[in-house]
Formats: sequence, structure tokens, C-alpha cells
Amino acid sequence: MIYKTKTGFTLIEILIATVLVFLLFTVMYGTFFSVSNTTEKIQSRMKKSEVTFRFLNKFTREVKCMIREEKNEISFDSKIISFITMGEKSLYPVRITYTVKKKPDGFEKLLRKQEDLLSNYSFSFPVMDNCDSINFLFYSDGMWREYIDKPEKVIAIGLEIHREDEELFFPVRIYGETIDEEKK
Repeated sequence: MIYKTKTGFTLIEILIATVLVFLLFTVMYGTFFSVSNTTEKIQSRMKKSEVTFRFLNKFTREVKCMIREEKNEISFDSKIISFITMGEKSLYPVRITYTVKKKPDGFEKLLRKQEDLLSNYSFSFPVMDNCDSINFLFYSDGMWREYIDKPEKVIAIGLEIHREDEELFFPVRIYGETIDEEKK
């Protein structure tokens, strides 16, 4: 009697292999989309951080180059600051105004306005958007304050930003003393 050897797979073996391949693809699919979503969130957060970092660098340069003369209309408030500065690329002074505006959705945005003092040309644009809160703080007489009566006494400006789950406080020292034109 001659026995034939089986060279194929049984139905049970094929079903088990199919189930295992299906489970493997299900795990891979879930992992792929989880990694994809996480990567997207990280890229979004990195972009926000980069924009914030660039703004803070520009803000620092502008505050450090602030012209502090008593005749200038410098205004410091928790939601608006305005000062005259010498830009790094301009040869003449410009007025910079930062304003915090509340949006209808409850978030706040920070606007920057630059006025050319010679030509009266001005432009403004949003610097930060969708923040829970944005406040300017002023260091004077050994403490941080939201409002200040005498801007000439301020030795540092702080920017406090609350966005999603992050809180940022960024202080910038103001260089130079207030110049009184009348005493010269």
C-alpha cells in the first residue's frame, strides 16, 4: 500500500494564519496612526514654540533699545505698552505698541503696531494668537506690578503668557536711565 504525503495546508491552518495576519495588521494600523497623531501634535507645538521664541527675541531687542526721554509718551499697562525704540535695521526711531485684544471665543491675541515717526506710516500684525491670557508686568521698587504710575521708574518689563497647558513668564531688563531734556 502506497501512502501519499500531504503537501498542502488544512483549512484550520489557513484560518489561524489569516487571523494572525489580521491581528498583526490591526496592531500595526493602530500604532501607525497613534505615532502619526503624536508627531502632528509635536510639530504643531514646536511651530508655536518657534514663533514664540522669535517674538520674544524681537521683543527683547526692542525693549533693550528703548529711548527713555521724559517727553516721550511711554505708556505701560497690563494689556498695552507703547514706547519709542531704535530698530536694529532702521536709522531713526519708531514707536512700537503692543496691544492685547480679547477675541469673541474668549482667547486673547497680541498685536504689534509699528509707527514710523518721520513719515507717519504705520502697520500692525498679530504676534500671538489663541492664548488663554497675556499680561505685561513691570518691575519697579523691588516688585512686579500690573500697572505703574511712573514709567520712568520701571527697570524691567515682563511678559506673562498662559496658553493651553503652558505658562511662560519672560522678563526683559530696560537699559539706560530716563533722560530729562529740560535738565540738560
